Amino acid sequence: MKVLVVEDNPQKLSEIKGVLNGIGFEINIKECDSIFKFNTEITKEKFDLVVADLVLPIFGKDEEEPQDVTSKIIELIRDYESKNYKTPVIAITQFSDSAESNFSNLNKYDINVITYEQGSDEWKSAFFRKIELCIPKTTYDFIIVCALEKEAAAYIEAGYAKPKTSIKYGLSCQDMMIEGHKGLIIVPPRMGLVNTSIVSARAIDLFEPKIICMSGICAGIEGNANIYDIVIPSQCDQHDAGKWTSKGFVPESYSIPLIHDTEIAINRIVKEDGFVDAVAQGVHLSESEMVDGSSTLDVKIYTATTSSGSSVIADEKMLDYITSQHRKKTAFEMESYALYEAARRSPLKPNYFSAKSVVDNGNTNKGDEYHRVAALISAKAVYGLIKELI
Repeated sequence: MKVLVVEDNPQKLSEIKGVLNGIGFEINIKECDSIFKFNTEITKEKFDLVVADLVLPIFGKDEEEPQDVTSKIIELIRDYESKNYKTPVIAITQFSDSAESNFSNLNKYDINVITYEQGSDEWKSAFFRKIELCIPKTTYDFIIVCALEKEAAAYIEAGYAKPKTSIKYGLSCQDMMIEGHKGLIIVPPRMGLVNTSIVSARAIDLFEPKIICMSGICAGIEGNANIYDIVIPSQCDQHDAGKWTSKGFVPESYSIPLIHDTEIAINRIVKEDGFVDAVAQGVHLSESEMVDGSSTLDVKIYTATTSSGSSVIADEKMLDYITSQHRKKTAFEMESYALYEAARRSPLKPNYFSAKSVVDNGNTNKGDEYHRVAALISAKAVYGLIKELI
C-alpha cells in the first residue's frame, strides 16, 4: 500500500507514521512538507491513500509561514486529469477553524477530516479505522491448501517457499512465487472437511485466485494404488455422507468432478517427458522411507476416482465399506471434496484440483515413515501443475 503524507510538523509526522506502521499491513510511506512538493508527487505516481494537513507552506522554505491550503489541495488532487483523482484523502489538522470553514467543500470532494490534538490518542483510533477502509484488496494467482503443517513444510524443503508464516485475515499463510505468479500456502486450524471448506471458501472470496488446490498425503486402495503414487481426483465424493437407520448406514453420495478442460490438461501435463522424473529428482530416501527395501523412488501420477471423509480410516471393515461404494475408487483422505465443492460453488469459479501421495492402505498398518517423502513429491507435482495451468 503506497501512502503519501503531506505534513510540515515533525512531531505530528512522527505520530502519523507510527499509526500507519502499526496497521499490520505492508505500507510504503512517502513524505513531503509543502504544496509544491505535494503537486510533484501526485503528478508522478498513483497512491492508495493521501494524508495531508490543511495548513501548509507553499514552497517549504524555512522563513515561509504556513497557510490554509484546503482549496489548493482539492484543486490539485480532484482534477480529472490527476492520477490520484479517485485516491482517498484524509486531512489531519490541528487547526479546527480551517476544517470547519472548509467543511462543505471537503465533504463535497469526499475528503475526510480528523482533528489532531497533541498528547491525545483519540484522533489515532479514528485515523486507524479510516486507513483500514483504504487498504487495497490483495489478490493472488493461486492458493495451495495443506491440511497439515508437515505438508506445507514440504514446499520449504523443496526450496519453493521460505519458513515464514504470516496471518492474513485470520488465515495462517506462507507466501510463494511460481515464475512471477504470486500465491499462498494456507494451513487450516485443523484437518478435515469442515475446516477445509471454511478456509477454501474464505480464501477464494478474499484473494480471488485463478487456481485453488491441495497437496499432501492420502490413503490408497490396495490393488489400485501403491505407496508414493500421486492421485489427482478426477471425481471426488464424501464417503461418510448419508443417513443412519435401524438397518445401519445408508450412503448418500454426490460426486464432484474436475472441470473437464482441467482434467484433459492435467492428463497431458503428467504424461509429458520429464514431468514425473522432475518430481522424483533430488528426493533421497532413508532406510525407513524405502518401499520393500528399494532405494529407487517409483512415482506414478494419474487421475482417478477418490473420496473424502471426516475421520481417519484405520479399520478393515470401514475400508471394505469405502471400497464398495465405487469399484474404481483408488484413494481416500479427509479434505479434497471440501475444496472441490467450495471452488465449484463459488461465483468466482476458480480452477481447482488436488494431488496427494499415498502413504498407507487405510488398514490397521498405519505409520508415519512415508509421510515426508509423500508430502514432498506431492508438493513438487502441485508446483509443476500450477506452473503449466496458470
